[in-house]
Amino acid sequence: MAQAQLKQSPDNAINILLNNYADFLELCVQQNTRQYDKLLAAQEKRLEKLEKLPNTDEWVNYATTEVRMQVAMSKLLFGNRLSAAWDFRKAFQAYSEAAKRSPEFIPYKKNLGVLQVLIGSVPDQYKWFLNIIGLRGSVRQGMQNLKAATTQRNPFHLEAQLLYVVLLHMTTPEKEQLALNQARSIAKANKDNLLATFVTMHLLKKSKQGEAALAVYNTKPVGSAYTLFPYLHHMAADLFLYRSDFENSIKENNIFLKQHQGKHYLKSANFKLYLAYALSDHAPQAAWYLQQVPQVGLAEVEEDKYAACYYEKQEQLIKPLMKARLFTDGGYFEEALEELSALQLNGATPPAVQAEYYYRKARILHGQDSLSQAILFYRQTLALCKGTDLYFAPNAALQLGYIYEALHQPQQAKAFYKQALSFKNHEYKNSIDAKAKLALSTM
Repeated sequence: MAQAQLKQSPDNAINILLNNYADFLELCVQQNTRQYDKLLAAQEKRLEKLEKLPNTDEWVNYATTEVRMQVAMSKLLFGNRLSAAWDFRKAFQAYSEAAKRSPEFIPYKKNLGVLQVLIGSVPDQYKWFLNIIGLRGSVRQGMQNLKAATTQRNPFHLEAQLLYVVLLHMTTPEKEQLALNQARSIAKANKDNLLATFVTMHLLKKSKQGEAALAVYNTKPVGSAYTLFPYLHHMAADLFLYRSDFENSIKENNIFLKQHQGKHYLKSANFKLYLAYALSDHAPQAAWYLQQVPQVGLAEVEEDKYAACYYEKQEQLIKPLMKARLFTDGGYFEEALEELSALQLNGATPPAVQAEYYYRKARILHGQDSLSQAILFYRQTLALCKGTDLYFAPNAALQLGYIYEALHQPQQAKAFYKQALSFKNHEYKNSIDAKAKLALSTM
């Protein structure tokens, strides 16, 4: 039926949806604030056109609901949260009703599953709003629906596969390697697809496999047929920074800043440029980029929040700790340990520095699967952070939850997940809370 729709006039439902993808993805990838009103208006016009089409088959309903979902995500990305929430509500209700009405129509299960997972993992402090607008989610049910959406070939099958591996990686830490293997297989089978490249690179980076992520980046498809994807350069800048390749990190972030038209990640990019110059002993350039942090962009995404917080605190850069952090983020654990060994703690060492030292040591040992030692250092981190707003404490609690869950000690795991949720006013509050809530919801 979808193929029949595609062969009809440009005004059929599937063609309208495919045309909408172009505007939606341009907004997501380039985040150009100057194009927002124009591209959003074009999407809303298509939605109106779809709503006027005869309700002849499920593909018309599907296309209408998908465009509404894309309109909601576009609004959310550019800060129009209230309007986005109502569009999400309408889309969620339409997906839910359609899945009951036509359970054999698999494409509905794609975004229904995504919404169920995301709603089901919302931290408790935001549930009041979801209750008001009548949204209920379930991580387990959402993953079942999303997996079902990958089983049947249709024009949106690849999108379902990519979404499934992203959410599998996010919701099920013990299946991290499975998610990575599936992502790599998808990317290998779709070498000309830039989104498949992005997803694979993103998951490898999140999994501290920096070299593998760079290998994916270096084989990405290029050419005039592809739209600019500035964020790939920002990701690559991080990956080069992790391995102390400061020259290439600087090059990639400068490309990002030249191409990126949005307000997000600007503080982060300038902060990373500061680090690259500072760690390579170029103090004047480092100072200049650090001064840019409060002057550019928004502090909404966590990368930007951290950069803004770092600038406000005006703390001295302790190079061994920062290099240990970066090496750890890239999966270079031996190099990270070597950096930590250069830092000698004593009675005059500030408590915050001691806390970060133990936290970094725990992260390295955890990455090396030395779990009993990692537990000791995470617990020491919690003790040293007592009474502070340092993010090391909530993340130490979260990581202890993961470890104890992997060791099949669910009560201990739950206690630490709940402890992670209890910390207030730190830079990574949203993501740590979401991860802890996800972990609790799947136990």
